Amino acid sequence: MKRYEELETKVIEWGRAKGILDNSDPLRQLEKTQEELNETMLALIALRNMDHPVLGEELTLAREHILTEVKDGIGDMQVTIILLAELAGFNLVDCLGHSYDIISKRTGKMVNGFFVKDK
Repeated sequence: MKRYEELETKVIEWGRAKGILDNSDPLRQLEKTQEELNETMLALIALRNMDHPVLGEELTLAREHILTEVKDGIGDMQVTIILLAELAGFNLVDCLGHSYDIISKRTGKMVNGFFVKDK
């Protein structure tokens, strides 16, 4: 847990040093999160389209490259969300705890790969 909080602090310091926290707002940061989400989605779609037996070294290298893009995208989304929380006056760990308290009590079922909560 401590490692995450150290990284969160470093991201906030980086965002301050780059002028993001002084020159942006929560909505602009959410737009940046959407941009990173879209890039990650495209990489995951490409990975899903490769979902067949590995046919050679080129395909393996392509798959590894796409996996690196997915990993980078997930990290980039976390950076933008940490900065979004900071801009909105929240701590990301507190936001996560708040959401977990709510979802931990939810019931529902899986439908077509999605969890659908009961009403």
